[in-house]
Amino acid sequence: MVDKSADALFDLTQLRTFLAVYRAGSITAGARQVGYSQPAVTQQLQALERHLGRPLFERLPRGVAPTPSAHDLAGRVSGALDTLAAVF
Repeated sequence: MVDKSADALFDLTQLRTFLAVYRAGSITAGARQVGYSQPAVTQQLQALERHLGRPLFERLPRGVAPTPSAHDLAGRVSGALDTLAAVF
């Protein structure tokens, strides 16, 4: 039997991390906000991009630029994640 709750929590962590980077405009600043190292955040973003099958950010010399897919995802998850953050 597969533990779906562990997968769901990991997916929520990826989404929370994605939203922090999206709002901060850089992986480093997003990492500070969620309390992870920059390499850990990069790995989470790469895993989320693989899962979705599309890039979420264009990597720039200083920061990141969201793709249209990132704008769409942020719009779809931000309300729910903000509500969850307010509860915890």
